[in-house]
Amino acid sequence: MRVVQLCMRTICLLVLILVASSCFASDNPYFLFLRGHRAVYEGKYDAAISDLNAALTKDPSSTVIRSELAFLYVKKGESAKAEQLLNEALKVQPKSRTALVLLAGLYSTKGEFEKAKPLYERCLELDNEDTEVYLHLGSIYIAQSNYTMALRNYEKVLTYDDDNVMALYYTARLNSEMKNYEKARPYYMRILALKPEFEPALMDLGTLSEIEGKPDQAKEYYEKLIQLDPQNKKARARLAAIYIQKKEYDKAIFEFEKLSDMDRGDLSVRENIGLLHMEKGRYEEAIREFNLILASRPKQDRVRLYLAMALEEKGETGRAIDELLKIERPSEEFDSATKALVMLYVKSGKADQAIDHLARLIDAMAKANRGDAGLHLMLSSLYEEKADYANGIRVLQDALQIEPGNVDLIYQLGVFYEKKGDPDTALRLMQDILKTEPDNANALNFIGYSWAEKGTNLDQAEAYILRALKKKPDDGYILDSLGWVYYKKGQYQEALAQLLKAVASLPDDSTVNEHVADTYAKLGQPEKAREFLQRAIKLESNGERKRLLEDKLRKLPANPK
Repeated sequence: MRVVQLCMRTICLLVLILVASSCFASDNPYFLFLRGHRAVYEGKYDAAISDLNAALTKDPSSTVIRSELAFLYVKKGESAKAEQLLNEALKVQPKSRTALVLLAGLYSTKGEFEKAKPLYERCLELDNEDTEVYLHLGSIYIAQSNYTMALRNYEKVLTYDDDNVMALYYTARLNSEMKNYEKARPYYMRILALKPEFEPALMDLGTLSEIEGKPDQAKEYYEKLIQLDPQNKKARARLAAIYIQKKEYDKAIFEFEKLSDMDRGDLSVRENIGLLHMEKGRYEEAIREFNLILASRPKQDRVRLYLAMALEEKGETGRAIDELLKIERPSEEFDSATKALVMLYVKSGKADQAIDHLARLIDAMAKANRGDAGLHLMLSSLYEEKADYANGIRVLQDALQIEPGNVDLIYQLGVFYEKKGDPDTALRLMQDILKTEPDNANALNFIGYSWAEKGTNLDQAEAYILRALKKKPDDGYILDSLGWVYYKKGQYQEALAQLLKAVASLPDDSTVNEHVADTYAKLGQPEKAREFLQRAIKLESNGERKRLLEDKLRKLPANPK
């Protein structure tokens, strides 16, 4: 009996071996699938594709093999083959979740969202609690900027899984994007309760705290991120920005130094360090930083501009000028450099050199058929300082050949004609401006003030100036003009009200102080008139006008006892 049992066991074993051998024969689709699957894990994608294609030949109805093959083709960037395989799989098995999700994901990566959405919806028909699918749909709606629909999908996820960190995160992020900060914060806090070291939430909370005007709270989040990952560049950069906001410049420099250690090639960090040294008045350190940058990037004209500023602050005007002269067209910093250069020439008593420099630039631009009206305007301002109105007019007329109809140039030209003693031409130019820009505040104010000075058209002058004031309600010069019109109309209390506003806005303007003094004199307050006339005299740089003011001061009646 025992012998029979042994024989039966042997036969069964042989049968099992034969069955197993048939299953794992090299031409068996399941053997080929398993071998291909193993090749995927080993990173041998070409071998895997070969085995899976062979398996599909043996079992052409398999959606599993097609889905696996499609996944590999996606990895290799052959999306057309993947799409074909997945569509074939869905014809065989329309309810294959794997094929539906893979094909929807493929369409999403290609930006074909309207093709992807119905596939995800079909997945939800199979299982309306499929949280992964809701997350995918949410991502599509975010890409389409449809935040309301995205939120609905993330809320669905949280209905079935209230601890889903990704759904919590995107819900918080979307509320932040929609400026619903009070709604966003509780979601972020729930994430940190589940995952205290979830870095995206910590980063967003730092940003949110900054938006809410809570820099100290933001600082705590950034410090936590740096504690978790000392190489977190974004957190260090934001922390540095907070220190700058708090004027704790040395702490900001410390963070920038750490950022520089992480990426020596990022010279913008060294630039920030240089600027912070300037804020601290450490010009030598700033100059060193800027020179280090320029040693490797000599075309960094913005840095060269900063270098010139630091040199000027250190009192090395000559070197500052030399650096500014190195900034040439077509550099984006050329205009700023030219303005700074002119300012330094004038400041160092070399106004004629500034004029010569601008004249040469203008001549060079003209020869290259590349006129620059801005340079002409700058040159005209230098002639104005020298009271050389004839040359100023010539330069501005040349500028108008480059930019006919430029309102700023026409206005400046009118100012020059008025100062040259040709008020009629000045008024005509201002009227020309109003033909194209009826509400130009500067032209309205100029005309109104000119009429007030002459004591003519005072009602129209008032109307013009009130129109100008609507455009620029806080402009000290326009307030002064309005006050002066009231003065000329004999409305001294109204005049004083406007002129006091004007002098509050322009305390260092000699003419405005004189107008206040004249009004106080008319109101029988010579002591106040004397106070403002003395200010006007102190502020006046023109010798002739200073003498006139001093004469007016002498003629004031004595203070009443």
